[in-house]
Amino acid sequence: MLMSRALWVPIAAATVLVGVLLSAPAFAQAHIRGTLTAAKDGTISVQTAKGETVSIKLANDAGLFLVTKADMSAIQSGKFVGITSFEQDGKRVAREVHVFDESLRGLAEGHYPWDLESKPNMMTNANISKVEEVGTDRVLMLNYKGGEQTITIPTSATVVAFDKAPADQLAVGRKVFIVMKKDGSEAAAVVIGAEGVKPPM
Repeated sequence: MLMSRALWVPIAAATVLVGVLLSAPAFAQAHIRGTLTAAKDGTISVQTAKGETVSIKLANDAGLFLVTKADMSAIQSGKFVGITSFEQDGKRVAREVHVFDESLRGLAEGHYPWDLESKPNMMTNANISKVEEVGTDRVLMLNYKGGEQTITIPTSATVVAFDKAPADQLAVGRKVFIVMKKDGSEAAAVVIGAEGVKPPM
């Protein structure tokens, strides 16, 4: 089942505003992870990892995004990326890297707490200013408004490409990652995994 055409019009217009809507604080708010089971008339249903099915209303200005498989070759100087990292032996080590399409440069820019697992982790959305190779790993120097980070990218890290999504990608069976508004009333954004891909967020 695909999203109705009536819902596509406001979402298409809203993609112009996602840079404002999805600031770092907004993107770090409550998240829902699961599998899409229905999408109709501005509401989606998601089965969570716990087996619960929840119904979620999409905000009129909600953004839709798609993640597709990529590899280490996509991590290049000058790219804008999102990296989830953990502290390990006194340094930040990436678990996953999202390489943003150039049209999404600046999306949720910053360095802030994330909720990938129970142990503390951070999300860093920033520009890659330098890439160094250390053995088989990459070490990235990243800068963002108000700061900079150095993060090691091991070969075990998941790498995906991150872009705007057309409404037809919001299909039953897809894995999704949902960013809820601060008050929990509506979804501010939905990140959709391409066929066979789980958003590594």
